[in-house]
Amino acid sequence: MSSPPEVQELENRAAKLRELAGDVEKLVDNVNGMAATMEWSGPLTDRIRGEIGTWRTRCGTVAARLLDEADRLQREARDLANRR
Repeated sequence: MSSPPEVQELENRAAKLRELAGDVEKLVDNVNGMAATMEWSGPLTDRIRGEIGTWRTRCGTVAARLLDEADRLQREARDLANRR
């Protein structure tokens, strides 16, 4: 027996949010990787590395919030399916 369309829609949205969360977490990886391999120094080095760290933290926060929303949608889908 297949799930009702409303349940499927909620599950699809939850899956898309989880995928987006993974993409957001990976955003800073390339930049951080390039910065780590570069031989660079100067007055802005610490500032740039600090900004990359801040960006990593912000991306992690956004990804966590997306995952929270995905979990909420999944619970809503489960509750809706159980009511039927």
